[in-house]
Amino acid sequence: MVSQSTGSPLNFLIYGRTGWIGGLLGKICESQNINYTYGSGRLESRATLIADIAAVNPTHVFNAAGVTGRPNVDWCESHKVETIRTNVVGTLTLADVCREKGLILVNYATGCIFEYDSEHELGSGVGFKEEDSPNFVGSFYSKTKAMVRFYLVKDFVFI
Repeated sequence: MVSQSTGSPLNFLIYGRTGWIGGLLGKICESQNINYTYGSGRLESRATLIADIAAVNPTHVFNAAGVTGRPNVDWCESHKVETIRTNVVGTLTLADVCREKGLILVNYATGCIFEYDSEHELGSGVGFKEEDSPNFVGSFYSKTKAMVRFYLVKDFVFI
């Protein structure tokens, strides 16, 4: 695990260290003098998530991890099992562990699930709301993100 300790009463556990958003979260924590640790557990491994939480004792958990594919999300089209294992099962496992431990989970995983339409025209300034249903399922990656969003909103009260 990679961690930074400060005098802050906040203590964040962040998943997704190698990604764009996960990396930014660490930089924001550093700039705000917030304690944080990047989790080393795999989302699809409940035992490693529990171990991370026990080791870090976080006040909040941030999830910016997931399979995006290499070189891009098109990889997910031919690797559906791996994509579901992490993006759906893994994220829901992390949410469930956080719920069991009474921890706040912030899940950054709703990219590529909305597209402009007649009610949300490009340049109109009208955006999507948290309660809006995803309207883009043009890739398998997007479908997994929409699935997770549906189950988190439906079954977990802390989203």
